[in-house]
Amino acid sequence: MEPQQLIFQPSWPFYDVIYSNLELSSSSFSTPEEDSCLDQALLSVDDFLLDTEGSEPNFNGEMEFEYVKFNESETSSFPCSSDEGWSPTPSLKSNGGSVELNIPGGEMEIETELSILHLLKACGEAMENGQIELAQVIMKCVGEKVSLVGEPLLRLAFNLSEDFEKQHGDYLKQESQKNFEAAFRAFYQIFPYGRYAHLGSNSLILEAMPADAETLHIVDFDMGEGVQWPQVLEAAARLKKSVKLTAIKWKNERWSFEEAKRRLMEHGRSYGLNLKVVEIPLEDLVTEIKSTTKREWLAFNCMVGLPHMGRVTSRKSVQEFINIAQQLINNSVNRRGIITFGDGDGDDWETLRNCSGFGSFFQGKIRHYQAILESMEYSFPLHLAEARIGLESLFVAPFLSSQEWLQSWMEMKECASLKTQMRLEGCTLTRETLEEAREMVKGAQSFYDVRIGGELNNEMTLQWRGHVLVKLSAWTN
Repeated sequence: MEPQQLIFQPSWPFYDVIYSNLELSSSSFSTPEEDSCLDQALLSVDDFLLDTEGSEPNFNGEMEFEYVKFNESETSSFPCSSDEGWSPTPSLKSNGGSVELNIPGGEMEIETELSILHLLKACGEAMENGQIELAQVIMKCVGEKVSLVGEPLLRLAFNLSEDFEKQHGDYLKQESQKNFEAAFRAFYQIFPYGRYAHLGSNSLILEAMPADAETLHIVDFDMGEGVQWPQVLEAAARLKKSVKLTAIKWKNERWSFEEAKRRLMEHGRSYGLNLKVVEIPLEDLVTEIKSTTKREWLAFNCMVGLPHMGRVTSRKSVQEFINIAQQLINNSVNRRGIITFGDGDGDDWETLRNCSGFGSFFQGKIRHYQAILESMEYSFPLHLAEARIGLESLFVAPFLSSQEWLQSWMEMKECASLKTQMRLEGCTLTRETLEEAREMVKGAQSFYDVRIGGELNNEMTLQWRGHVLVKLSAWTN
C-alpha cells in the first residue's frame, strides 16, 4: 500500500482529520542518524505492541490510522476552521493543496503569548489565595483568546481552559480514542519520553542483577500495557534466569491487565523463558514478596507522569510504594534489590516542594508542559499537524488540569522528598547507559540532551533546551 500524504486543501474547510488513512514510516520522524536508535530492543517492542489476539504482527515500523471525515455541509465542532483552508499553526498557510511555511510578523503573536502568560500567572495566584471563582473567570477569558492551532503555549492554555473542557474536549478525545492503539504506537516511537525512561531503567536492572540470582522479580508500580518489559524478558532468557512480574492493581485501569499479561506471556514463551505474571493490590505486596523462597533479585520499578501513560498518579501512592520497596529490600533474608524511578513531572520533589506557593508551582507546570508541546511540534512533520493535535489530546491533555495541579501541590507538601525518604544508596549510572540514552535522542538538529547528576551519579535527565522533561533515578542496597 502506497503511503498517502496528508495535505490541507482549500476545498476541505470542515474536515476534522484526527488521523488520516495513511501509513507512516518511522523514518518520517527521524534523521538518518536517528534511525540507528531503532535497534533490536525497539523492534521487540514493535512486535510486542502489535501482537494482538486474532491478528498477525504486521507493523514493521509503520502505523496505520483511521481517516475521519465530516460532511462539509455540517458545522464542524472542531475549534478552528475557515473557508480559506485550515492551518495548523499561525505560521502555516494552505496554498493550492500544499502547505507553505510563512515567517510570522511576530508582534501580534508575542503580544498574545505575553497576555496569556499574565492571565495564567493570575490564575495560579488566584487559586493559591482560594479565589476559585476568580480563577474560573480568568480561565474563561483565556479560552476566548486561544485555540488548538496556535503556538505550544496557546495550545497548552486552550487545554487548561474551561471552554475546552466543556465544549471541545469530549469531542476531540472521543475521535482520537477511536485510533488509540495506533496512536499509542506512534506516540511511543516518535517521542523519546517513555522509551528514554524504560531504556535507562531496564539497563540499570540488568546491570545490577547479581550473577547468582535465580529469579528476577520485577514489581511494577504501573505496568499499563507492559511495553517496558520485552527487552528485559529477552535478556533474562539469554542469562537463563526465571522472571516473575508483579503488577500493582489500581482502580480505573486504562489498560486491560489480562491483555498485557497475554502479550508478555507469549513474548516470554517465544524465547523459552520461565515467566510468571500476577496482579495484586499494593496492600498485599509485603505478603506476596515474603511468601517466596527462591533467591531473587528484586527490581521495584516506578514510572509516573510519563506522557504515554496518559494519567496523573497520586504522590501518596508513590511514597507508599517506595517505602514498601525499601522495607522489603532491606529486611528480606538472602534478597537484594534495586528501585528505579522515572518521573515525567520534570523537576524533582524537592524543587517542587520548595516553591514559594502554588502560584509559582503552577508556573513551573506551565513551563514544563510548554516544553513538552514544543518538543512534540519540533519532532512532528508539519503536514501532519492534525494528527499531532490528536496525540496531544490523548497523551498530554490529561495532565493539563489546574485542579489536578492543586491536588499534586497539596500532596507534595505532605509527602517527603525522595532524597529524604530514601534509605538506600544511589545506584551509579554507567557511561554505557548514558551513551545509549544519547543515541536514542541524537540528531544533527536535536534540542534534546541527556545529563547525569545526583550525589552518586544516580540520576539521569532527559532535557529539552535545558528544561528537564523526564528524570530517572535509581537506588540499591
